[in-house]
Amino acid sequence: MKKLRRKIVIGVFLSALAVFMLTVLLVGTTLNTQMIARADALTKIMISHGGHPPEKSEYERLEKEDQLRLYDYDEDSPYRLRYFTARFSGSQVDSWDVTHTAAVDEETARKMSQSVLDGGRETGYYGEFRYRVSEDSGLIVFLDDSSEIESIQLLILILAIISLIFVLLITIVFSFLSKYIVKPFEENARMQKQFITDASHELKTPLAIISANAEVLAYKDGENEWIGNITEQVGRVSEMVNELLTLNRLEEVDEISDIEPVDLSELTQKTVSDFEEVFNSKGIETIYEIQPDIVINGNTDQLKRLISVLADNAAKYAAENGKVEVKLSKDTRHTYLTFFNSCEIDPDADYRHLFDRFYRPDSSRTSSTGGHGIGLSIAKRITILHNGTIEAVPSNDGLTFNVKLSNKLKATKTS
Repeated sequence: MKKLRRKIVIGVFLSALAVFMLTVLLVGTTLNTQMIARADALTKIMISHGGHPPEKSEYERLEKEDQLRLYDYDEDSPYRLRYFTARFSGSQVDSWDVTHTAAVDEETARKMSQSVLDGGRETGYYGEFRYRVSEDSGLIVFLDDSSEIESIQLLILILAIISLIFVLLITIVFSFLSKYIVKPFEENARMQKQFITDASHELKTPLAIISANAEVLAYKDGENEWIGNITEQVGRVSEMVNELLTLNRLEEVDEISDIEPVDLSELTQKTVSDFEEVFNSKGIETIYEIQPDIVINGNTDQLKRLISVLADNAAKYAAENGKVEVKLSKDTRHTYLTFFNSCEIDPDADYRHLFDRFYRPDSSRTSSTGGHGIGLSIAKRITILHNGTIEAVPSNDGLTFNVKLSNKLKATKTS
């Protein structure tokens, strides 16, 4: 449940961050669009007035659209504006006027004007200057937008900082509330595990009685088909109960106990060898590519159970006269264990769910093979406890299980 809480908190953080950042982006885009529209309206009016801003009395006679864009225009506006102009004929700048700005000298004004003229665009930005080129009047107007650009940038920065603070506050508050949010799920999961544990223990007694009675009947009346069926099914149910109890015990712990150096090469070879008789009975070819002397830290019994589950799975589902490949290798950070068995693959099945309890992806994985759909769940939990990953990869000729284990195992919580 800690993992679920962590995912919920991260989800809230990312969602809040996305919403606030989108808001900041929209505000910035809107302000930038309005600034450009205002600058274009003003340069357009200045072109019509011979390169000078209109007086307040002239502003009143502007088109309604331009008045809306210059809504804050007043008597002092012509004196606050910083701009310069240039005259040209053909493709050559002839003169320039920089008396209304201190940010640009005459040489810079000439270079900027010629560059804009050569560019062939009617409007645009040159640095922080919004310009307009009028072919009809042979005039270029450069309007200094640096103060508005700086104001917008400052506003965006403030909004971004405030948004980040709100996101952090929301995340902190939600991290405290998350334990109450997941509490019903945690309680439900606990009750499910408790039910499975209790039911499994309760089943053990009647199963033992049925098994003992079957043995008595076999002793008194001799073996027959019905007694054989009873014994076989009791064995299957007992095995399933034991697997459920094992999985529950593994899910109740957050870290591995009894960690010790394990010779995984030797353990893999020995464990898989126990299934050779089953492989031979089905005419299965076994191929081993086991790198020697691979030692990792882990729980010996759990790692043996992991290998046993994968070997048992390969023995059950490998095609007759097919093959099983077992590979073990190591690099500086991880150890890789691979089991491949040839089998028929269902193209419509989702093999990512193969590690779910009781999941069977296709008709070949039925109860007739003797499996219960729990073993791979145990294998996944053991892998997680060893800071590793496991996946099932189908191919045209079979199914491959890839296990990746950490070479530097630490007893860290993984719930």
